[in-house]
Amino acid sequence: MPYRVLLSLLLYTCIQADDLDFEGFENEDVIVIEEHIKPESWYTFSGYLSFLSAYNYNQSSQNAAAPGDKVMDFSGLSRAKTKLNLSLDMKHSDIWQSRLEVMSWYDASWAIKGRDNYTNDVLDSYEYFADIKDAYVLGTLCKSIDIKLGRQIVIWGKSDSIRITDVINPLDIREPGMVDIKDLRLSETMSKLNYYFDDYALSIILIHESRLAIEPAFGSDYRPRNVFGPTSPDSFFPDVYQPSWNINNTQFALSLDARFEGWDISVYAAKVLNSRFSIKNNGSNNTNLRNYEMIYMTGLSTSIVNGSWLYKAEAAYITDIDYRSVQDNKNRLDALIGLDYAGFSKTTLSFELANKHVFDYEDIMLEDTLSQTPPIFPDFEREDTLQIALRGNYLFDHDNASVNYLLSMFGSKDFKFEDGGFQRFWLEYKYNDDVSLNAGVVDYIGGNAEVPFYNAIKNNDRVFAEILYHF
Repeated sequence: MPYRVLLSLLLYTCIQADDLDFEGFENEDVIVIEEHIKPESWYTFSGYLSFLSAYNYNQSSQNAAAPGDKVMDFSGLSRAKTKLNLSLDMKHSDIWQSRLEVMSWYDASWAIKGRDNYTNDVLDSYEYFADIKDAYVLGTLCKSIDIKLGRQIVIWGKSDSIRITDVINPLDIREPGMVDIKDLRLSETMSKLNYYFDDYALSIILIHESRLAIEPAFGSDYRPRNVFGPTSPDSFFPDVYQPSWNINNTQFALSLDARFEGWDISVYAAKVLNSRFSIKNNGSNNTNLRNYEMIYMTGLSTSIVNGSWLYKAEAAYITDIDYRSVQDNKNRLDALIGLDYAGFSKTTLSFELANKHVFDYEDIMLEDTLSQTPPIFPDFEREDTLQIALRGNYLFDHDNASVNYLLSMFGSKDFKFEDGGFQRFWLEYKYNDDVSLNAGVVDYIGGNAEVPFYNAIKNNDRVFAEILYHF
């Protein structure tokens, strides 16, 4: 009986408590707080402003010059470059988007050292530059097909430091060795169609713009007047023949990518402009022009992940290469093996070795000199050219800073690397979300002058520093 009384009291108390909890609130207005979420913008604007300075500490104050040409000074201050990069990303719908990225820079070092002391070719190449880096529309046509139209960059292959199958976009090589390949590619106007099925992706590319590589100006510190042998006058180096936009100059490319667990493989085919020039006679006034012929490339690349190791390989068979010193076009096989190791904390090490073999080789391709065939320009091409690239990267300060090193060397198949190369050591530091810095030194390594290109620029060693403000 007492338990029944106690239970009744507990039930009565709970009911009364519920009544008390709600008494006095039944007639009050309920205030509903609505959180207004700002809709996501359909566009994103970003960019950065940077200033780069470089000092050449090993260059002579008098560059080699033919009689009557200007003696130019490339020592000391070599860059005082202000750069502006602007990007606009737009999302038009769930399946369509576009991007516009433009860049411009001005180098005040030429004005500081006196513009009248340099040729127009040097100033035109190094004083000012503007470029449309991206200008494309990307959309989905159906579940398995998308399309990308406009100026863009397409990257083929696995290598970070050596180009084997990466033949689509030309490079800005005005200052070789100063930055990585990923920062040298020049966008081209093209139409790209991607078809996805299972673990595969098929890409069909039509390249409408016949854009050429941007090379060092003749007479500059990166293409001195004696780079081909005896010192040549400025007027001797031919101008560039610029291909027009037409159906005959349309380049095309095709790739098939397959990605599986732990490894991938890609197969490529392309008809593109060669990156090395031949000589074309301009019949209208009987002058020579630098001409870039079409080549055909078929190739493949693969990479395999095994724990802390990444193994990679590439091969490209290139046909119809027009070498300047011989009558018949040649074919070449380029091959690369490499590996990356990330087993150490915060550290990545990379090794890449490539060989480029010319079929039906003729000795004159290496032995020919400018004095023997002055209008043609020698090739300085070996039957087998080896290139090695060693790279290291270490992250610290909560991944806000990194120390980096790159060594790139060239030579014969004897592994002597007698043609020279360069090494670069640099530090990158993210101060905050808006400001970053990088600084380093580039050391150019001269060769034995049989292949003279790096030997001609061996005194271009320089220190550099750059500060960037991102917005």
